[in-house]
Amino acid sequence: MTADTDELTGDTSETDTVDRVIASARTAQTRYAQTADQALYDRAAKAAAWALMEPSRNLELSTLAVETTGLGNVADKVIKNHRKTLGLLRDIQGVKTVGLIDDDKVSGISEFARPIGVVGAVVPSTNPAATPANNVINALKCGNAIVLSPSPRHPRTT
Repeated sequence: MTADTDELTGDTSETDTVDRVIASARTAQTRYAQTADQALYDRAAKAAAWALMEPSRNLELSTLAVETTGLGNVADKVIKNHRKTLGLLRDIQGVKTVGLIDDDKVSGISEFARPIGVVGAVVPSTNPAATPANNVINALKCGNAIVLSPSPRHPRTT
């Protein structure tokens, strides 16, 4: 048995699970970043936004969020999910996140952006749908993978 295995049950530890998730995310991110294509990153970010904003899914997730956390009300969650995500899409539209970002001929300084790898994000109980979706949108827009850690109160919503 390894140090990461419970000697009584033989269960794999949480550390092993986290290591496997991160390794999987690194593999996926490496493949995703190989394209280094702003158009692909933009499309992926929009697809993630639609995954939350699609009206029937937004309602389903909003209902689940209220049921599992006991916080807020469904109508307000639907509006919050939609507005927060739409606002983020507006804010990042046209923003370059990969390749040559700026080339200042006067100073001779060029700025380049590239993916950094795997991003980790903790999801609060107060916003179990829009916060993770918006974190995913930002990660995808920049060519990164993301691992989310939902509150124990709402893992199904996240």
